[in-house]
Amino acid sequence: MGAKHDVRWLAAMAGIVIAGVTSAGSARADATCIAAYEQAQTLRKDGKPAAAKAQAAICAKESCPSLLSKDCTKWLAELEPLVPSVILDPRAPSGGVRADVRVKLDGAALAEKIDGKPMVVEVGSHTFVFEAEGAVPVERVVTVREAEKNKKVTVTMAPPATATVLERPIPIGVWIFGALSVVALGTAGIFALDGLGKKSDLDACKPRCSADDVDAMSTQFTFADVALGAGVMAGAAAAYLFFTRPAVEAAQPGVASTGRARMTTRMRPVPFAAPLAGSGGGGGAAVGLTGRF
Repeated sequence: MGAKHDVRWLAAMAGIVIAGVTSAGSARADATCIAAYEQAQTLRKDGKPAAAKAQAAICAKESCPSLLSKDCTKWLAELEPLVPSVILDPRAPSGGVRADVRVKLDGAALAEKIDGKPMVVEVGSHTFVFEAEGAVPVERVVTVREAEKNKKVTVTMAPPATATVLERPIPIGVWIFGALSVVALGTAGIFALDGLGKKSDLDACKPRCSADDVDAMSTQFTFADVALGAGVMAGAAAAYLFFTRPAVEAAQPGVASTGRARMTTRMRPVPFAAPLAGSGGGGGAAVGLTGRF
């Protein structure tokens, strides 16, 4: 009898413990259901249907008291059409959809890649940040209204812009005209010195100087004037090309500069000097610029 009495006593105590544990678990479940029930109503009044729906889903479970789950189930059906959603649509510059994009919503991670499915968001203004390898992050502020479904948020994920470096290369015409100017001015100096020497000789033989000696002096001075004019014009052309040279994009390694290519096909002015026909023994010349490509 003693052994049977001990067994019955142990069974009774086990039943009491199980009942206590079940009652405690039920109390905790009821507290969670009540809190979700209250939050669902508060959030709905605050104009946050997405958050209200999440709380209503908690208190609509069968484990919650029937009085609460009945109301919460009804609220779920009412809130469903009010919850807004967006479809994230990041694109490459070519127009293709990029799936390898990370998205943050109001500073918190929202998606690690894009699958094209609608995403539930709360009503209001939100900041989306799109990030992808090899692309500049894009920030987009979007306002979502109640019951607005599948609102597309389209952005273009462009690569970082490379800094454009401009330079003003000196055209080859500057060097050509500069060299011509130096040569012409030097030649003018030589002819002028020779003419002055002949003039000095003529001063010594006046008034018995021969006509040929006078013509020779005049010719030297004429050549000096022509060379001087050509030198001045060539120098002016070099200065003009130098100060008006365009700025072009600097050539990158392995990339031809289109600005340089265009410059090589531009017309280059070239000075000329030529004797005038029928100028007589005194000489004469014409100077000017002609164009070459």
